[in-house]
Amino acid sequence: HLVIAWVPVLEKEINSLKPHKNFRLWLTAEPHLKFPLVLLESSLKVTYESPPGVKKNLLRTYEAWTPEFIEKGHQPVRAQALFALAWFHAIIQERRNYIPSGWTKFYEFSTADLRSGADIIDRLCRGTGSIQWDFIHGLFENAVFGGRIDNNYDLEVLRSYLYQYFERDVLGGKGRRKLAGLVELPMSVNHKDYVKAISSLPETDSPLIFNLPQNIDRSQQESVAKGVLAQLVVVTRPEVEDEQFDKNRWTKDLSPFLHLWKRLNQGSDLVKLAPEQIPAPKEDDPPLLAFLLQERQSAILLLQKVHGDLSKISRVIRGSILLTTDVRANANSLLKHEVPAAWTKKWEGPMAPIRWFRSLVAKCVAVGGWVERCQAGSLLSSPADLSELFNPAVFLNALRQETARRLNQPINSLVFVSQWGGSTVRKASCPVVIEGLMIEGALFEGGRLIECNRDSPAASAIAPCTVAWVVEGDAKKESTESVQVPVYYSSEREHQVTSINVPCTGSPRNWKLKSVALILKNQ
Repeated sequence: HLVIAWVPVLEKEINSLKPHKNFRLWLTAEPHLKFPLVLLESSLKVTYESPPGVKKNLLRTYEAWTPEFIEKGHQPVRAQALFALAWFHAIIQERRNYIPSGWTKFYEFSTADLRSGADIIDRLCRGTGSIQWDFIHGLFENAVFGGRIDNNYDLEVLRSYLYQYFERDVLGGKGRRKLAGLVELPMSVNHKDYVKAISSLPETDSPLIFNLPQNIDRSQQESVAKGVLAQLVVVTRPEVEDEQFDKNRWTKDLSPFLHLWKRLNQGSDLVKLAPEQIPAPKEDDPPLLAFLLQERQSAILLLQKVHGDLSKISRVIRGSILLTTDVRANANSLLKHEVPAAWTKKWEGPMAPIRWFRSLVAKCVAVGGWVERCQAGSLLSSPADLSELFNPAVFLNALRQETARRLNQPINSLVFVSQWGGSTVRKASCPVVIEGLMIEGALFEGGRLIECNRDSPAASAIAPCTVAWVVEGDAKKESTESVQVPVYYSSEREHQVTSINVPCTGSPRNWKLKSVALILKNQ
């Protein structure tokens, strides 16, 4: 899967060979849509899956680790550190069952990582002095395990686990804290003692074992349901021949899209605007106005492109124009219930064409309102819903440029701050109130984060928040009882917009392990 573009070359080479009767070629790969089907069908396939559950994961590890390996050096702290490593490895692997809440994506934590971690612990325990846990934190975070992670907030989760498991209060002596608050570590180097400790664990994993919120199962069920529905759409898609034009089929299957588009744009003049009638940003426009004009211009041009492409499909069906390659490609995508690639290059949006149409038209109208409020000077005096924009992250950057210009300060001297409870941001030139946010992984009550219960909804509304860019020296020092929470464009957590400090109770690290996130309201 790492060299998927080269696999067809390998396939041709295999077909041209006259191998020895005992010749065998082993390939390892993750599932990939572009893997050649012919090569896949001609191969004997073996699927390897790690055992489900933390308990079985740990037992598998200790089946691979011999009693001699555990007893090496006769150091109880080494044996305990190896158990903490096995526990840590099991937790980060099983946490993948809760994507995108547990991790934002699938990370290939493998047995090779486990071996590397065990080797590091073995080397650090060879001396007579105390173990430098900071070395383990740094090597595991930056090389062994963290090297696979490309999301800063996933890296925070990994770091929080490392600090929770590999520390003096857990490893190295009697009467210390239980590992993860659950396991009493044996003060021995006996392999059987650790297997016995593993055997006492429950067969099924509770969300608490991962430090995840109690309602994570509900979130996971919703995520699985979305995945199943997406797969059903793929399975039920009609097979479309790219070179074939079937007038009856096009009329039947594409008419719902054409009628919906006509209804959505009824009474709107946006599709009729000439290029010179669409205001474009000028060089001397303020950053916020320039961004919004550009946003509106791009939105209208995309709206007109979609309108033009659908009009061509309609005219081809009626027989008034000839079928072209572009029209066929767009129509075939819609017949497969996919958004044409020519449109998604301009704006990704929802995967389903009907939702994509509705969202596009709604955002075009909303952005027009943003431009009017900005030109009237009332944009920052009214609450803003960032989900109405195509590029909310760029809006926040334009707000930063606007602030720097008004304060006559370098842009890199500004920091992003937030204030909850309706109060204003001190010394803020361009504060904006953000509304419509949803929160996952926690509840927001009494002006701070509180833990969910099992019956809490997967996502709940959160109070409006005032954000602004201020000069670093003027920024109020963030309270230790606050945590940096990422803001994502959707609940899939694929695209991050920004991050906001949110008041909390208890340790911020605990909230990071719960993967608390803010989500823009879906239209």
